[in-house]
Amino acid sequence: MEFLKNIRDVFVPKRCLHCFAIIPKHQIFLCTPCFLELELTDFLHYRNNPLEKLFLGQVEIEFATAIYFYRKDSPIQTLLKNLKYQGLQSFGLFAANNLINNLKTTHYFKNVDLVTIVPLHPKKEKKRGYNQMELFGKTIANSLQKPFYKDLLLKESHTISQTSKGKESRYKSVKNSFATNSTYLLHKKHILLIDDVATTGATLLACCRTLKQTFHANISIITIACVV
Repeated sequence: MEFLKNIRDVFVPKRCLHCFAIIPKHQIFLCTPCFLELELTDFLHYRNNPLEKLFLGQVEIEFATAIYFYRKDSPIQTLLKNLKYQGLQSFGLFAANNLINNLKTTHYFKNVDLVTIVPLHPKKEKKRGYNQMELFGKTIANSLQKPFYKDLLLKESHTISQTSKGKESRYKSVKNSFATNSTYLLHKKHILLIDDVATTGATLLACCRTLKQTFHANISIITIACVV
């Protein structure tokens, strides 16, 4: 069996997901040069960071952080696309574990009561087969020793991709898209809301407003990446 695996590696070598360079079979996701292009934000360690400022004057949040800076046509975009559309949930786990190591150095999430994620519309999730943020969210919740509520938020309307829209168009498209699950009674809890990437912040803003309207919640935010 090992011999057959070695033959396979010769004829079908493992490749970097971004630049397609051949990489050692023990290496994950990217070649070394592409890994070095992943830019960490360090937002976890200071208030009024660029992600928090997306929400200033829009909705009150407790704290917000992202792991990576998002750049178009970059390795992080490739990884997020593979996470979202190709089932690369191992990257979600990888990103969560990287964040967990740093969560121990900050106090901002110590008062969180529960963790939830931005939902997909049921039709989209059924077609895709998973919500790309579920494993990431569960891993963060476990590290904080807090409950994970996958279905706290519900996506009621099926919107088209937001990637080509501007900030105003995105918000108009999603502002009435979300509802809360009526089976949960979570008055004035501190909710950690998780998503893959924050660009204009429109989706997260809509989710925050829905949670605040229903539960009068305090909200903190974590994303894998953000555009600033």
